[in-house]
Amino acid sequence: MAEDSLTPQVGSLLAEAGRSDSGFRVAPLEAGGNNRVYSVWSGSEHFAAKWYFHDPTDRRDRLGAEYGFLAHAWRCGLRCVPQPYASDPEAHLALYAFVEGARPAAAEVDRALVLEAAQFFARLNAVESRAQAVSLPMASEACFSTAEHLQMVDQRIGRLDAIAPEPGVHTEARHFVARLAEQWVGAKAAILAASANPAGVLPQASRCLSPSDFGFHNALRRPDGALCFIDFEYAGWDDPAKAIGDFFAHPGVPVPRRHYEDFLRVACAPFPDPESTAARARMLEPVFRVKWCCIILNEFLPDAARRRRFADPAADSVVRKRRQLAKARALFDTLTPNS
Repeated sequence: MAEDSLTPQVGSLLAEAGRSDSGFRVAPLEAGGNNRVYSVWSGSEHFAAKWYFHDPTDRRDRLGAEYGFLAHAWRCGLRCVPQPYASDPEAHLALYAFVEGARPAAAEVDRALVLEAAQFFARLNAVESRAQAVSLPMASEACFSTAEHLQMVDQRIGRLDAIAPEPGVHTEARHFVARLAEQWVGAKAAILAASANPAGVLPQASRCLSPSDFGFHNALRRPDGALCFIDFEYAGWDDPAKAIGDFFAHPGVPVPRRHYEDFLRVACAPFPDPESTAARARMLEPVFRVKWCCIILNEFLPDAARRRRFADPAADSVVRKRRQLAKARALFDTLTPNS
């Protein structure tokens, strides 16, 4: 779908949502990392239209994952996420409520905010919610055994071998990847030594409904101060250890490690054996810090570059790569315990 055909498609979604499809206004919002988002006004109502990236090399159903997750959350009474109104899978387009607010700054991330996020995760994973979510898909890159988590990082580090051996920032990135791979050897050995059964598969009752890419980088603070969580295109069933590890490893809006145990206490409560779930999260924590170092460096790989060009064609790729390499280096410095 070309951008000039977006307006009539948005009109169709408004009609499907029971709103007027005449006299509405569409305006682009700030570019995201993978998709394009538009502000839509219809009378006095404000919506967000999200046009999802799609490519033959990327088989993720980004729209289906996000829309299905939000529909489930709303059925369960959760209102700290945008309301879904209508979707058009063929056009890769969906209509949601527009959320007024601003992303929390790193300095605002205190214990109360961390507990608010933990409570959202816990309510999402209440027994009743999980029972009603059986038809939702697996999360992107879901892992259900220690061995799968380790293999996932091995593969991500291996993919970074494809960084072009070009002078400048590419060479710097390749040198960094070599250091990261060396650090990973030691971390992986420690996890294998601590795991009683690396190949053991997590039972369904101990799996979570994960927002994926979960953190304050994907949250807005509404005018009343409450958080609203956004961006669920990777959501689905996963290991709670991964959801928790990602929450603390993501570099977008860093979460202080001193709040880790408070978060664990609330987030693990809905599962059959909260202490075992928390212990698994602690053991696997280094996995997600190394993984996020790799994800940050995806900027240097061709597939990610195509998504970035789709989301923001005017972006300077060299500037972005330097920024991402700096983030990866900063996260690498937290890989020692209790950083």
